[in-house]
Amino acid sequence: MDHKLLTFELAADHDRLEIHGDVAGLEELSRTLEGVIRTRKHEHLMTPSWGGNELTEEVQGVGGHLLNKVTIHIWESGDRPFPDSPPSHL
Repeated sequence: MDHKLLTFELAADHDRLEIHGDVAGLEELSRTLEGVIRTRKHEHLMTPSWGGNELTEEVQGVGGHLLNKVTIHIWESGDRPFPDSPPSHL
């Protein structure tokens, strides 16, 4: 089994997402992102307790809240999931 570190955590203030990883975990995240771009399909990353093995379960940040599932979506240029939402640059 691969030994890696990759967690997505909400900071204690719940206003910031923190990604913690070692080289192996961040390389795997990079490959996953490249795969989403290549296939144009979404991808789920989950901890073992949620049935996955892409994310690890040990909280790294002080006061952080571990996310057990992360879904990566891809949208084509100009597409937004909610057409009435403001542009992301506002």
